Amino acid sequence: MGNSPPNTTEVNVLAKDRIVAKVVNAGKEYVVGDTKITALKASTVELKAGELLLIIGPSGSGKTTLLSLFGCVLYPSFGEVWIDAVQVNELSESKLAALRLLKIGFIFQRFNLIAPLTALENVMMPLLLQDSSEREAKLKATAALEKVGMGDRMKNLSNDLSGGQQQRVAIARALVTNPEMMLCDEPTASLDLASAGIVMRELKDLAKQGKAVAVVTHDARLRPFADRIVYVLDGSVSDTPVEEELAIK
Repeated sequence: MGNSPPNTTEVNVLAKDRIVAKVVNAGKEYVVGDTKITALKASTVELKAGELLLIIGPSGSGKTTLLSLFGCVLYPSFGEVWIDAVQVNELSESKLAALRLLKIGFIFQRFNLIAPLTALENVMMPLLLQDSSEREAKLKATAALEKVGMGDRMKNLSNDLSGGQQQRVAIARALVTNPEMMLCDEPTASLDLASAGIVMRELKDLAKQGKAVAVVTHDARLRPFADRIVYVLDGSVSDTPVEEELAIK
């Protein structure tokens, strides 16, 4: 008899262990006049399918720079950035843009919804940029909005939605292209505690479904939602809680 196929549990374990993106001894420096500013020191961090990674640090610590390297928004000054098996350091801007569109979903603190458009039209936008037909885009956008509990608000303009509702539309927009990675920059900073909990539970559910989810925050209250946490302080990444490092200093 031939080998039997792996059971569901084995498949899920393999999927969860898969490294979707990684930065390897990567960092970012800027030169301002005669001064060199290090936004992120040499860091090695992996982002895995099936987990929610929390990146915690105070403002200006370098945590958003780390997220931007994962998101191929910045080129590293040194070190390597990998998305799946592709080293992105030397990719052209056009190839980076294509990679972001196909593989990465972004969720921002200020939602970045387009005000004159309805919730449905906002979520359709990434699909239309991928040259999907309007009919296909509408079907997928409708399904994404229903998935985050916004099926009854599809025709609302973004300004007619609460902060929590706008953030859920933003999640649907990031989700609609079925990206491997979801990168979130302070997604709960402008939300009340109840709305923040709803958003984080939705992000946690996405991780359980096999997405690699990274959330940048300065809010330690989000720790219970994390599968893994890294801390960023003064451009350095570690597994030591930030407040402990501050106490040592």
